[in-house]
Amino acid sequence: MKIYHKKNFKLGLWSLVLAALLLAAGLWRGNFDWKDGVLCALLAFLGGGNLIRSLSREMSREDKVEELDERNRLVKLKAQSQAYHISQFVFLCGASALCALGKWNGSMLWVGAGLGLMAAFLFALAADFITWVYYDEHT
Repeated sequence: MKIYHKKNFKLGLWSLVLAALLLAAGLWRGNFDWKDGVLCALLAFLGGGNLIRSLSREMSREDKVEELDERNRLVKLKAQSQAYHISQFVFLCGASALCALGKWNGSMLWVGAGLGLMAAFLFALAADFITWVYYDEHT
């Protein structure tokens, strides 16, 4: 048995481990309901599918061609960039709203939550600046 696509193999193995951990934790605590069962089944099916695809030469070749396709890479890059900009906007709006609500309400709990979102926003800005500087120098 040869592994032809190591990334898919690791992803499939990780999904199966998560499914087993979810099943074990649910049974151990005694509160395993239908939602946990559905999630466990999905993780097991996806993990098994990824394992089977990683062990097949033809399927692995198809997966690698799909990953290296320029259009797919461009779509992924654009989607990640747009998701990043949307999350920055949500962090800023959420932080402003929570801080204003805390000030209006007189509750420091809301202000603290707003400052936490502001910290996430500032971290995203710092990461954006650092990566921009890096790629500007190395491209």
